[in-house]
Amino acid sequence: MNNGVSSSAAVMAKDTLKRLMPASAYRTVRTTGLRAQKKLALVRQRALLELKRDRSAEFSCDVVQANGLTWKLGGQEMPADRARSNFQLVTETLEAAGISWWYVGTSNYQAAFIAVSATDRAKVRRVLSQIDSGEPLYARSGTHGTVLPASSLSGERLWAAEDVFSIFTPQRFRNSTLAYGAERGCRIEFWKFGQGEETGQVIAPRENRAARLLSVADVELVQVETAFGLVPTPVVLTERMVDDITFSIDAVYTWVDGDDPSWINSKRRREAELSGTKYHEEANHEARFRSRDELKYSLRSLQMFAPWFRKIFIVTAGQVPAWLDTSDPRIEIVDHKDIYPDGDYLPTFNSNSIISRLHHIPGLSEHYVYINDDVFFGRDLGPDRFFTPTGIAKVSPSTNRRPFGEATLLDEPHFNLTRNIRRLLKERFGVTVSRAIKHTPHPQLKSVHFEMESEFENEYEQTWASPFRDHRDIVADQLHHYYAQITGRAIPTRLRYHYINILDDKYRLTMENTLRLRDRDTFCINDAPVAGATPIDDEFVTQFLESYFPVKSDFEK
Repeated sequence: MNNGVSSSAAVMAKDTLKRLMPASAYRTVRTTGLRAQKKLALVRQRALLELKRDRSAEFSCDVVQANGLTWKLGGQEMPADRARSNFQLVTETLEAAGISWWYVGTSNYQAAFIAVSATDRAKVRRVLSQIDSGEPLYARSGTHGTVLPASSLSGERLWAAEDVFSIFTPQRFRNSTLAYGAERGCRIEFWKFGQGEETGQVIAPRENRAARLLSVADVELVQVETAFGLVPTPVVLTERMVDDITFSIDAVYTWVDGDDPSWINSKRRREAELSGTKYHEEANHEARFRSRDELKYSLRSLQMFAPWFRKIFIVTAGQVPAWLDTSDPRIEIVDHKDIYPDGDYLPTFNSNSIISRLHHIPGLSEHYVYINDDVFFGRDLGPDRFFTPTGIAKVSPSTNRRPFGEATLLDEPHFNLTRNIRRLLKERFGVTVSRAIKHTPHPQLKSVHFEMESEFENEYEQTWASPFRDHRDIVADQLHHYYAQITGRAIPTRLRYHYINILDDKYRLTMENTLRLRDRDTFCINDAPVAGATPIDDEFVTQFLESYFPVKSDFEK
């Protein structure tokens, strides 16, 4: 069977019905079930016939046939742009026909939900089937998932009782696996207003942020500002719910242009000043500072899949990417000198030091997410994936364990960081930490950072004073991960992610699968040296990034 139920389970269910119900009633249920199955099969058959028709000549845009649909090809639309286009097309069509609608909410895919009265169902189907936008347009049933051309809505009598369906233009991108389908469509719900004894009741076909069963007073319409503009919505949907996140969240990046001659000369002068001091050979490895424009693609991923950040702070050594549009009000460049106190701290080439000063960014929100420039959002994520409504951070522990022992010059820097942090937390709380931390965006609480800075003053000072990575360093984002959990201000969560080391060719298949499936919340493209490994060539990495994120962000010139 293709419904996910085993044949033996189906037999048991039939036997149970026969035992519990009179024979006549069982025959009625069985017949009704068979009729429903036949009806659904007929719906799908008709839809498939409609989808097989080649309509390429009907559109004014470039199209491509794939997966039984005609897709709009090309364009520079972000997911939110496509969702807004679908919303505007539907709502403007309804308004032109004199049909009242109201906003219900937004899906996890940034798409709009709207509702109309069930008494307008036939009229809605008729006017939507008459849309001629010059682009492919489809309807998807919210009941059984069947897709058919929107032009068939009015004539398809088997859709006459549909309570929920979405209207969407499918879109694909050249040389990319990116596609926008029904998930970006405008969903239409038909709400029933009670009559007779049920006067005063309003019933929605699906749950919303309030409830399916409402009163007429609950659905009094008010105007609210949304990502789709000023829209009418039931007053009950404007109330703050216990699971709403209402505080601002910022994004913080650290970035350096390792190819900048001025920066390179500054680094070499600093090294000369400290000649004779021993460091692990990886500490100043050139790969750590190499730029493949990862920041550009990470910002694309942020706007595509997490556009809800208030501000984006980019912390640099007085550098600005040539492609970055700094006039965008959401972008703010922060120089190292803006977050360090007076003293002999700068220039610094120690990422541990820089990260441990990020909470000093002027104007930074209490809640922020630290994002390394080689970390990317892989699909739609809401703020609830990083913070609870009460402001608790959601951190991402790894299943890997860090080695124990003392920090030494002979060990890898990330092992030493955990050892130093472990020692501090054991001395302060009597708690031992061993799990590593995933290479994901890290939710942070500014107040916790100031508290840790005060609590571990000497360790912070030592880290700030190290111009290059040192085996005695701590790093604040990792310390926050553990400290906030111990003090009840963070909880563990699970982000589905991939770690990709492009200095090891064995990760090439991981990259191909990541691009093909697009099923990761986040992923990291790191460049950690591996003895004897063959690096993945830069062209392959660039093609991967361009294919995953083909749409330029608002932050590019």
